[in-house]
Amino acid sequence: MRYFIHLAYDGTGYSGWQVQKNAKSVQECINIALSTLLSEHISTGGCGRTDAGVHATDFYAHFTTEKALDEKFAYRLNSLLPYDITIFRVFPVADRANTRFDAFSRTYEYYIHADKNPFLRHYSTHIYTKGINWDLMNEAAALLPTFSDFTTLCRPSEDFKTNICNVTEARWEKVTRPAVAGFRENEFMRFTITSNRFLRGMVRKIVGVHLYIGRGKFNIDDYKRIVEAKEELPFAVSSPPQGLYLVKVRYPYLD
Repeated sequence: MRYFIHLAYDGTGYSGWQVQKNAKSVQECINIALSTLLSEHISTGGCGRTDAGVHATDFYAHFTTEKALDEKFAYRLNSLLPYDITIFRVFPVADRANTRFDAFSRTYEYYIHADKNPFLRHYSTHIYTKGINWDLMNEAAALLPTFSDFTTLCRPSEDFKTNICNVTEARWEKVTRPAVAGFRENEFMRFTITSNRFLRGMVRKIVGVHLYIGRGKFNIDDYKRIVEAKEELPFAVSSPPQGLYLVKVRYPYLD
């Protein structure tokens, strides 16, 4: 039977989702826990790949087993996993259902904060924001749905046959969260982007480029021209991983 796992994880202590040699990954932890519980070798597939230090509040994985699983299986799986990985539910799906290829939409968020706060260092990126033109960054974000090929805005990878993406929303906005450990209420700038697919390092590179634009170090017209021409940027840039979250994955057969 084929099953989906709905889960979330804090990526701070991991090399990312994907199994890697000589590095701790979320996928490896789940594979080991499943294999232990089911007494058979289990290898999961995931809805995407996240870099080291990147978080996911909404993630799906799939696996196949000979056994029929009951409603208590998610609880048993949680009991074998570390505290920075949580399982919401495990449920049966069609035999050919695939968490990666069946997803039609994914949403990422990226958080930036200005005030130094030791309790945010793994969950948001601390940046000196004075003088940044956020309106100009939103102009840059508004261009993303007009692009089709994102070769300029990703890291090279042999995993993808095409760099075509359909971005449907992209915006910067100010948000607040409750105070932590006596600190005043935290104010963030949040970047939200939704697309049918994402390329390697795409969101982190976009955030980095937008910050160059917001600081007046890169002209927005040049940005548009270079991306549309699929040329290389005149500078190397990638924002830190800890501010990035995969927050929503959508499937045609799930609410």
